[in-house]
Amino acid sequence: MPPDSSSFTPLNFHDDAVLPEYMGSFSLAAPPNTDLWRKPPSRDTSTAPILYTALRNPFIAAEVTVSADWELEWDQGGLVIFSGAPPGRVAAAIMPEPTPTPPLATTDISLSDSADVSSNTTPIAPASPSLDAGLVPQAHALTHRDPPPPYMAPAPASKWVKVGLEFCNGACHATSVVATSDGADWALTSLPPHHARRSDLRVKIERIGYALWVWYEDDVLGWKKLREVTWFFWGVEDKAVRVGVYASRPANFGSSMFERRNGTNGAMGGGMRNLCVDFEGLEIF
Repeated sequence: MPPDSSSFTPLNFHDDAVLPEYMGSFSLAAPPNTDLWRKPPSRDTSTAPILYTALRNPFIAAEVTVSADWELEWDQGGLVIFSGAPPGRVAAAIMPEPTPTPPLATTDISLSDSADVSSNTTPIAPASPSLDAGLVPQAHALTHRDPPPPYMAPAPASKWVKVGLEFCNGACHATSVVATSDGADWALTSLPPHHARRSDLRVKIERIGYALWVWYEDDVLGWKKLREVTWFFWGVEDKAVRVGVYASRPANFGSSMFERRNGTNGAMGGGMRNLCVDFEGLEIF
């Protein structure tokens, strides 16, 4: 059963884009020069339209069929999974307010005839220089200063994996990209001859222990393994996992005069140069 569309969050969508009502069959349109990629040192490119959801239960698996009229080099679409906030959605760190410094105090001690000792603690009032006495305020006089704010370490970049169908060197391939905090690597796998001329592919990601397994479906031989990411779920809380779909057209070329004047409809629209990726049978467990 497809997931509820109300649980999905759009990323890199235009304000006027309309989200799909039924997640069993929908489309995403990716404008040119959009991608999900990472180069060291943690330089993210996160411009691809993405629909993702947080899970109420521990992630088990997700799968979907993608198809499109693939034309340009690196046209792609498929599944994506994040451990942490997706790039571009990292919450800003909240700096704590500095702790106010209490006023300095002195202790007056007086000795009575009975040798009792009493103390009285009173704050020191700042002394005002007397102009009549010929005293001039000194530039280096002691002034009150707030303590410096505490150091807030930057949040580590989220890990993510994407798998799908990608057009490269004039043919469709099963594609997968794995990103750590340091960067990402990209892998292409040729499809079998009986699938070579097709423009659709069903892909799957699955959790097995701490590992994330990446698959694609062969109509003749069934599911085939693409790769195993052994460390993906290590040290990751279940509530930090985000799963969704993406589409991207990394090819970069200028827009037409019509597009510059009229704009495009964004991720759910149909700009003339957009890549429109169709998604069928989305399932997330």
